[in-house]
Amino acid sequence: MGHSPHRGMGTAAQPSLHRRVLVAACVLALLLTGTALAVGAALRRVEASQDLVRQRLQPGSEQVRSLLADVVDQETGQRGYVITGDPTFLEPYKLGQTASETRIASLRRTFAGDPGVLRAVDQVEADLAQWHRLGADPEIAAARAGDPARARALIAQGRGKAAFDALRSHLADLQARIDARHSDATRSVREANAVLARVITASAVLLVLLVLGAGLLLRRWVLHPIAALRASMRRVAEGHLDEPIEALGPPEVAAIGTDAESMRRRILDEVDAARAAGAALAQHSPVVAGLRAELAARTGGSLPGVTLAGALRPAEGVLAGDWWDAVRRPDGTVVVLLADVSGHGADAGLVAARFKHRLTALLHTRLELDEAFATAAEDLGGDDERFLSCLVIAVDPLTGTLRWINAGHPPAVIVQRHRTGLGARELGPTGPLLSSVSSGWQVERTTLEPTELLLAFTDGVSEARRGHEAGSAEFGTDGVLTALGGLGAWSPDVAVAEILEAVRQHADNWHRDDVTVVAVTLDGRPATPGHPVAVTVTAQTDVAPAY
Repeated sequence: MGHSPHRGMGTAAQPSLHRRVLVAACVLALLLTGTALAVGAALRRVEASQDLVRQRLQPGSEQVRSLLADVVDQETGQRGYVITGDPTFLEPYKLGQTASETRIASLRRTFAGDPGVLRAVDQVEADLAQWHRLGADPEIAAARAGDPARARALIAQGRGKAAFDALRSHLADLQARIDARHSDATRSVREANAVLARVITASAVLLVLLVLGAGLLLRRWVLHPIAALRASMRRVAEGHLDEPIEALGPPEVAAIGTDAESMRRRILDEVDAARAAGAALAQHSPVVAGLRAELAARTGGSLPGVTLAGALRPAEGVLAGDWWDAVRRPDGTVVVLLADVSGHGADAGLVAARFKHRLTALLHTRLELDEAFATAAEDLGGDDERFLSCLVIAVDPLTGTLRWINAGHPPAVIVQRHRTGLGARELGPTGPLLSSVSSGWQVERTTLEPTELLLAFTDGVSEARRGHEAGSAEFGTDGVLTALGGLGAWSPDVAVAEILEAVRQHADNWHRDDVTVVAVTLDGRPATPGHPVAVTVTAQTDVAPAY
């Protein structure tokens, strides 16, 4: 069974293209921001590790080595002076002493905030002071006093040597500590560079994927729906007017498809009207025009508390054997009438017109519904071979009470909308077809709620089929419910339009039989006596003017 684009949109509303682009832009911004933050963090880690190596550990290692050289210069000068008594040996001692003080101060500034290294520097400074106090200073003083024996005795005691060995040992520990940190920092720099390289590579891959993803989304959201829409419109332009234009993709693109589908339907209506006009010329248009005017729905006046729409598509020309109408009875009820006369053309139109006039005239009296119907059925114009199916539905807008007579007509249905789908109640036959020999029609009762939709149609709808094979499915009530399943607007005029389009798509021969559909809802506002609520009526016949 064909499906119109309106139904497709109703069943699965898609987010707008504007919203999709906004969400995609937000996702892209988040990904780019995350990538930038990751690259920035890795870069900061590299810079911090490089700064630690360049500004602290490497200068600190060089300063410790220079301090060791200064200490060795002091020890060498001190020993040379003690052994030889030559004052020139004291020059490197003095220079080394001054330089070592400067080196220690520089180390303290370089490793400020590093308690481990500072403690090691304090230990070296203390060892240097102890060597001066226990070894260098007493030995130099003895040599200056001209007492080389005492100087040799001090050296022989070994206190100065022990202090100097401790100094060198702690200098080596300080050097090892700084070198270990230098190695760790160098390794950290290499690791940070590796992480930075991986992050940059991942960012590049992510950007490529984002570009590819944006291209795929553009194709899926815009290019493919537009291509499908162009293909459908091209088929219509080539003359395949019976093929619906699918409204696919986001709402902005689907709206174009919906407008194109509306245009296609209008073109089909115009084609049908032109075909009907041609047939009308063959049917002697003045007579046909009069019969058509007599059979047209005349829902004038005030029909309280209901909204009603109907459409009739004649099988031949502008004159159908079907007719529908709605009248208001003296008791305030609204009566919807739908009849189908066997045959087509002028003969069937004459029978339909006579029966319509009799029935509508009797309904304007105070006769009971069954009495009015039985009286109208007594005379079908003396044509024993002609028969009619008829559906009379009386609705009380005040109470929602519904009464009906079904003389061999396809059952009307009351459709309810639920969360899980649609449900339907049928208003089945209450008596035989109308003919010169039939009688005995009953009145049945039910209720119509303001949230329910009442649908009545002729066999041109229910018996529409594709092909003549035994297994070919008729449109039937299931087709009606399927057509209504995706309606966005729960209104009679939209329901009538969707059912007609669904029948057109389902049937292989749209002009095989007259097609009539009528839809009614209560408007939900209680009508008060003396203040009727006017009905909204949409009557469609889709026929060309008679010539």
